[in-house]
Amino acid sequence: MIRAKQPQRHGSTSSRPSHNKGIAVEFGGGNHDSHSQANAKKKHSKSLAANLQGLGAKSFVAGIVLLLFMGRTYFQSQSTTTTLPKLDLPKDWQSWTFKRFKTEFQCYHRPSSAFELYTVEDFQMMRDTYIQYVDRSYKFDDPVPPTEGYSLHVKGTPQPYYAKKQHVADGGQRGLYASRDIHKGELVHNGTKSDVSFPNANAYRRFLFGLPKREMGCDVTEWTWTQQQGENGPLKLMTGFTISILINEGWTDEDVNVLPESDVSPLFYSTRDIQKGEELLTTYETLYSTDHDAVGLMWK
Repeated sequence: MIRAKQPQRHGSTSSRPSHNKGIAVEFGGGNHDSHSQANAKKKHSKSLAANLQGLGAKSFVAGIVLLLFMGRTYFQSQSTTTTLPKLDLPKDWQSWTFKRFKTEFQCYHRPSSAFELYTVEDFQMMRDTYIQYVDRSYKFDDPVPPTEGYSLHVKGTPQPYYAKKQHVADGGQRGLYASRDIHKGELVHNGTKSDVSFPNANAYRRFLFGLPKREMGCDVTEWTWTQQQGENGPLKLMTGFTISILINEGWTDEDVNVLPESDVSPLFYSTRDIQKGEELLTTYETLYSTDHDAVGLMWK
């Protein structure tokens, strides 16, 4: 707000420019209060008011523009998806088989040091790659960080397990362990909240080529399976981008403590009571009939 200076009391007249784009505000002094001086004051007052009103409108518009710019900047800063570069695909990329990926990416005979637990940033890289090269409309909006899983029942509350890497002497594998006692028949995993599918084999190939680290590609080949989408649905290539993907296979039937309710169901239940700290184990053989050839990827 512009505040006009009071008239001087020294009987002199002065003219002082204001800071508002060269608007001059005259200040009269002395005891002369003639009719012409009064008219002059009125004209100056009207001129000042008009200019101030114009400045107010301009300031209002400028404020709106600033708010819109700040809002756009804020929402852009909230985006977690990174724009990835265009893929540089080999000429024969559409013919790459599952085994060729594992061979070219040097996935065989990896040292135990390569099997580290993923960070949030690692999972985010995989999610960004999936959105960029597979499905741009997909949203990963679960509030639970992928290093803790996903919301199993109540949004924001993860499932009853955590990820841990074994000691090198024990094999150095990554696995899932019960974070509390789990009762027999309890829902332990819901694949509809964590698994993602690929519409075809080429989408899967683009995803593997797009990953920023070859080690991630090797992990994905280990974390891939085919699953029928419901009783009469199509067969799809599947994977996941949370720690739920780390469940291991039991060596014997007695070791297995978690199974899906059917060979097409994404719901996994505990088959017996599981103690806190015990590893969760399933069976890959009867879990889902993984058939790379049937989805056009081919094994070799």
